[in-house]
Amino acid sequence: MKFFKDLNQSEKLEFFNSFDLVFCDCDGVIWQNLHDALPGSADAVNHLIKLGKKIAFVTNNSLIPCELQLEKFSKININIEKHHFIHPAQSIADYLESLKFDGLILCFGSPAFKTYLQDRGFQLVEGCDGLVGNSIIELRNAIYSTDMVKAVVMDVEFNCTAWKLMRAQMHLKDPECLLVAGAADPKVPFGPGAFIKVLEEATERKAIVLGKPGFGLKDTLLEKFNIQHKNRVLFIGDSLKSDVQFGKMCGFQTMLVLTGATKLRDLEQFAHQNDETGPDIVAESLKDIIHLV
Repeated sequence: MKFFKDLNQSEKLEFFNSFDLVFCDCDGVIWQNLHDALPGSADAVNHLIKLGKKIAFVTNNSLIPCELQLEKFSKININIEKHHFIHPAQSIADYLESLKFDGLILCFGSPAFKTYLQDRGFQLVEGCDGLVGNSIIELRNAIYSTDMVKAVVMDVEFNCTAWKLMRAQMHLKDPECLLVAGAADPKVPFGPGAFIKVLEEATERKAIVLGKPGFGLKDTLLEKFNIQHKNRVLFIGDSLKSDVQFGKMCGFQTMLVLTGATKLRDLEQFAHQNDETGPDIVAESLKDIIHLV
């Protein structure tokens, strides 16, 4: 693990010449507070593009519609093609299409996430977003549905309820019912990572995870970008688990920036407590790349 500021010019040039494709996280790398651009982030991205590097963005954020995400980038003069913006709803829809899936989905997700799946032609169970009464009869009727659900899809849902998880468990007793997950961030307080584990333990099944840091997303990226030489790819992120360890699982080089989820004290604690290797390069922020060459 090296700190970018400690590299001499020769080492910086060697690092820059070691990758051709860049996968970049968004929140905590490009954006702060989900909306405001971090100083210098746009200049850094455009610097990489100008110098011939290919760049794509990989986010776990399906809370904001893709069109609005691309608008945000455009406003800070980063112009990217839609297929170079990878998010969980897209990855899941692509996966289901590859299976020629044609069934009913019980979906845990934001309104934008659900709308995206519906726009791609998938049918979702309706009426699962409210509360049930206190009677056992109402709870039983909510859990034991006659809907022929063929997939349970889980992403970020702020109004996730116990009865909906129970219903998912019932559907997943059918071995042909898929369990598919998007964002699986382990550090988001009671985020999707925790609920995915609840369902996995309750059903004794493993989810197909198509968001970071899932193995399914690894296969998606390798195929989608026709990656032949994994060591020529750089993954940039702000999370040790969702970005750095995911990138290493994929066989990519990794860069951690300290403008988001991970601070210097977190990195020091990680190095002290873990045998796993940390990021290849640590930078204060993405704008440090401007001085790469």
